Amino acid sequence: MLEANEKHRVVLLTDIGGDRDDEQSFTRFMMYADQFDIEGLIATSIRIFPKETHRPIDGDPQPEYLVRGIQAYATVRPNLLKHSFGWPSAEDLLRVIRKGVKTGRDAPFNIRTGRASTGSGHYPLEELIGESCDTDASRLIIDVVDRDDSRPVWIPVWGGTAELAQALWRVRNDRDEDAVKRFVSKLRVYTWGHQDATGLWIQENFPGLFYLVSTGGIVYSAPPELHTAEWLNTHVRFQHGAFGELCPLRHGKLGEADSQTFLGLIPNGLSDMEHPDWGGWGGRLRPTSNTRKQWADIPSNRLPSQLGHTISRWAPYFQNDYQARMDWCVKEFDDANHPPSPTLSGDASRKAIEIVAKPGERVELDATGSTDIDGDALSYQWRVYPEAGTYRGVIEIQDANQMSAHFIVPEDAAGTSTHVLLIVSDNGTPSLTRYRRLIVSCEGGR
Repeated sequence: MLEANEKHRVVLLTDIGGDRDDEQSFTRFMMYADQFDIEGLIATSIRIFPKETHRPIDGDPQPEYLVRGIQAYATVRPNLLKHSFGWPSAEDLLRVIRKGVKTGRDAPFNIRTGRASTGSGHYPLEELIGESCDTDASRLIIDVVDRDDSRPVWIPVWGGTAELAQALWRVRNDRDEDAVKRFVSKLRVYTWGHQDATGLWIQENFPGLFYLVSTGGIVYSAPPELHTAEWLNTHVRFQHGAFGELCPLRHGKLGEADSQTFLGLIPNGLSDMEHPDWGGWGGRLRPTSNTRKQWADIPSNRLPSQLGHTISRWAPYFQNDYQARMDWCVKEFDDANHPPSPTLSGDASRKAIEIVAKPGERVELDATGSTDIDGDALSYQWRVYPEAGTYRGVIEIQDANQMSAHFIVPEDAAGTSTHVLLIVSDNGTPSLTRYRRLIVSCEGGR
């Protein structure tokens, strides 16, 4: 049985019940419930698109979709516990569901400008943020952040941010400056676009808040066969228990956009969302402020032909991972696959390792000690991740497909950094992959 390590704390904001992509994302999210401490599930304002008019209608939040999903999760949880520890009880999850406010969302994210529209929505900001606007949802956010827990609180946002905005307003209104700074410092926000006017209000009023905005999506530019109806029907919707049966098709296929907001929180050894520019399953972003607190898509993410490529480049790996976890809903441990555990230079943790080297120095790469709990054979890849580092030349890794490899630091690499990935895959069905990251800083720059 797999041991659980320290988890990310998560409060999810979702407009589930509107566009079906949130139901798809929630299915995937719950298949990683053992990897997170889920401390809040907040249903936010939705948009409904009637077939008759195709014009969006603002709707009340729909927490019943969360309730229905958790109840179905309860039916497969006993089998999930055969595969790993840490799956929360349905009772605990039902206790943290909250209903948000109806906002009148008319501030969609503009991919060309990277900004939201200037309108404040059908409901003026003063009707969403202020003295009389506290809700059970905004109070839950405050209570979670205030708990005696040193870990930050991650808030993936799949819809609007009104509940978070009100929580921040209340804290700023009621507390002194130092207390506000402490509160804000514990928050990490990753939103899919600005879907109501409160998102820009948050960024403008709390510039020190760690705030990521992307519209990358997990399937844009991914291999088409990985997001067809056939893929979803085979690996999620049918013959995987009552929970998988709740996952709908969107436009006749898998159409998730929001899942990027939590994929980077999965402890796979690749992603570290405290460093959004490093890249991983949750994408790669660029800082938009000198403080490196606000982040947005890299420019190429806003080209139609490449939308989401920093995420979907990993799609074969995270789709296999999702497929395997759905199998855990119905299969015995010995009949399912589980991910390998890479070791880098004798270190079996998932953290990135940083070293300093000199131009011309030989850097040894060693994955000895990597294991697989199922006893599967392992394959190894050593790969430079050029976009994550600052060296722009070519580095040739010798024996790049072996357990042990090496490279020579180029003579012109002084003052730069290079990210080298160890990619370890098993030969189970489906093949599963985990990673380690080596960051090599080269001495000698000014």
